[in-house]
Amino acid sequence: MLAAVAAAALGAPGQAAATEEAPQVVARWKLATAAGTPQVSPGEGPGGVGLQLGGGAEIDGAEHLIPAPGIMRLDGLDGYAEATGLPLHTDQSFTLAGWANPVGNPARDMTVFSFAGADDSAVTVRWHYLWTDPVAGPVGEWQAELRDTDGTGSVTTRVNHSDWRSVLEHWTHLAVTYDAAESRFTLYVDGNPERQVCADDATDCRDYVSTSATAAPAYDATGGLQIGRTRSDGAWTEYFEGELDDIWVFQGALSEGSIMGLADYNIERDTSTVH
Repeated sequence: MLAAVAAAALGAPGQAAATEEAPQVVARWKLATAAGTPQVSPGEGPGGVGLQLGGGAEIDGAEHLIPAPGIMRLDGLDGYAEATGLPLHTDQSFTLAGWANPVGNPARDMTVFSFAGADDSAVTVRWHYLWTDPVAGPVGEWQAELRDTDGTGSVTTRVNHSDWRSVLEHWTHLAVTYDAAESRFTLYVDGNPERQVCADDATDCRDYVSTSATAAPAYDATGGLQIGRTRSDGAWTEYFEGELDDIWVFQGALSEGSIMGLADYNIERDTSTVH
C-alpha cells in the first residue's frame, strides 16, 4: 500500500494568463491516410502541414481509437514521422497532445513526441523505463522533459507521472503544456495531472509530481515535431514501438478542462472548436 503525504488534485495548471491570447490550433493529424513518396499523412490547421513518414512507420486506415478511422504504427527500430515548418514557437506557451499504445511494458525509454534541435530536443514526452520486476516484468512511468538551450550546459526540467493506462486496452492519452506566463510545465495522463509526495519513512512509495511551476522556457526548436523519436547528443534515439493516434499541437497552454475533453475517446472533436 502506498504511503503518501499528499495526493491532491493540482490547482488549475496549464491555464493561460489573462494577458496571453487563447490557445490556437497549429496542427492536427487524424492519421487516417498517407500518400506520396515519401508518404505523407495530411494535417488540419493553418497551412495543412503534413506528417512525413520514415523508416518502419505506416498508417492503418482501417483501425481506429477515436470515432474517426486510422492509426499510425511504428516498429521501434527506425520508424518515425516528422512535421517541419510548423508555425510554432517552443519558447512560448504551447500544448502537445495525442494517444499512444506502446507494445507491452518496454524495458527501455521510448519517445512518443519531441520538438527537435540540432543536438538535443527542446521538448520530449516519453515512456521512461525504471526497472524490471521479477514477476510483473518491466516497470516504467511517463515523463516529459524541457530544455532551455540546445546542447551542453542546458537547464533541464523533468516531470513524471505514474503509468496509468486507459480503460481501452493499453491506449493512453498524453498531453504536455507549457505556460510561459506562469513558468508552469505540466504532463497530463488520461486527462489528469498528478501530485503524490511520499512520506520520508515510506519504503513502498514513489513520488509523482507531474508539474513544475519553476520551469525555464524551452529554446525555440527548429528541427520540427518528431513522432516516435527524440534528439540526444546529435543523434536520433528512443524509437517508439507501438501505435499512435489523433495528435494535436497548439500555440498556447490548454486548460485542464480542454485536455480532459481531448482525452475522451468517445467523441470526435472538430479541429476548429478546441481551444
